[in-house]
Amino acid sequence: MHDSEMGLTMSKKVLPFILLLLLINTVLLGTGFFLVSNRLTPISEDFTAKQRMAKDLVEYNRKLAKNLGVDTRSLVRENLSRFNYEIELAANVEELNQVMLAYGSRTQEKVLQEYDTKQRETLLTLVNQDPQIKKTEEKQRITVKLIRDQGIQVEPENSLTQATLGTIIDTITLGEQAQDLTVEVEVENGRGQLTVPLNVSDQIRAQAKEIDSLRVTVHDLRTQAGYAQMSGAGIIVSIYDKTDGYTNDAIIHETDVRDTVNELFAAGARGVSIGNQRLTVTSAIRCVGPSILVNDERIPVNPVVIRAIGDPDVLASGLDIIRITLQVSRELTIEIEKTDNIALPAYSPLRGN
Repeated sequence: MHDSEMGLTMSKKVLPFILLLLLINTVLLGTGFFLVSNRLTPISEDFTAKQRMAKDLVEYNRKLAKNLGVDTRSLVRENLSRFNYEIELAANVEELNQVMLAYGSRTQEKVLQEYDTKQRETLLTLVNQDPQIKKTEEKQRITVKLIRDQGIQVEPENSLTQATLGTIIDTITLGEQAQDLTVEVEVENGRGQLTVPLNVSDQIRAQAKEIDSLRVTVHDLRTQAGYAQMSGAGIIVSIYDKTDGYTNDAIIHETDVRDTVNELFAAGARGVSIGNQRLTVTSAIRCVGPSILVNDERIPVNPVVIRAIGDPDVLASGLDIIRITLQVSRELTIEIEKTDNIALPAYSPLRGN
């Protein structure tokens, strides 16, 4: 009885330590799992998160347009729809980044441009309702400026009645996103028409945005044409000679490489490289003796390594016929590896040219 009581007393003393150790182990295991799961987050989850971010950007621009009262204007609706459509077309994280870069600022710019147009149209309507304007027969140019924290200015002075000026101030407000508004109206025979704004700073800003947009477009075109690096999901194809083969049918020829590349493009490949050479519309694949030249550069053989960016499953299935043909009829080996991210180099001309 004495021994059992001692054992019970010891158990009561040890139990808290055991519970503490279990708690510490649980915390450590949870922390380890959190770190590992974050480090090994699948690319598909990254893509989903990036896609959600892109759609949030569309929604932000949609709310901005609604707050500014231009959500029903056709140009705004077209840009929002185009932005959302490009997000749906994007196949990987890199493409989503390009879409957000190209369409995020462009869509917001169109929203603000339409808001500016709406303000100008509203101001013109109010100007044309002015009694003094209705009596004006000779051609006259009137400049109306709405400046934040300074109110309204009209040149020449007294061109509009005080009642019209008050109505303009009450009707047109400069929101947080809008710039100061300057409108030039050409009046003749009692009616005014908007003239093209001649604000130099506005023109410079518009041209700078257009240049940025063109830069994005040029980069996209260079990437698609092969003159800029491309990355994304795809496959890596390795073609080997027949084991211990030395006859003409037992080794890889340029026709085998060309046929493989043609099948990849037919399956929707967006970019292809052979060895370390990126293919362009002018690339040549040919044999010179035992060597295979791509872009007039010798590439490694046995294996010949071909990388292609596109849907990995579609690209791999597109090579089924040629893979079976080479393996069965000539005993060549084709290995296909699907990957979530590969990089294709940019085309570079021959050294010395």
